Amino acid sequence: MKIGNGQVVTIEFTLRDGAGALLESTKDRGPITFVMGADRVLPGLARAMEGMTVGETRSGSIPPGELVPLTATGTRRVNYNEFPEGMRPGLGSRFQAKGLDNNPVQFEVTEIHDDGVTVHLLHPLHDVEVFYEVTVLSARRVSVPPPPPGLDDEVLDLTDDLLEE
Repeated sequence: MKIGNGQVVTIEFTLRDGAGALLESTKDRGPITFVMGADRVLPGLARAMEGMTVGETRSGSIPPGELVPLTATGTRRVNYNEFPEGMRPGLGSRFQAKGLDNNPVQFEVTEIHDDGVTVHLLHPLHDVEVFYEVTVLSARRVSVPPPPPGLDDEVLDLTDDLLEE
């Protein structure tokens, strides 16, 4: 049974940049569980997992711009008067602002209007090729309840066999 949208999936994963630096991993905090297609995991990682089966490990790379594509981020309309005097960003222009937590956030102009522009928020890893390793630990239909705590998956297998029925 191959995993796909609408299934509750539990995975372990590690993400690294091109230099091998650790970006994120479940090794220290434990596996994550989410519904495929519900936008709770990085879109590029979810796409890389499509078609995997329970117990399978896959590794590879996610090209720049695909870990969190522009279509997955929010937009905001920015009037020209919010830019420094005389600045008129063009289509594809990028700029940085301070977020609510005073950390820098980057935006890319995706539409031009008479009085301003529409921008998309850029994920901090937008321009980075990300290398991943992911293992699917379990998968089930949303309607199938998870096994009770403490039961071994071999005792109560709610993965591939039940998904095929």
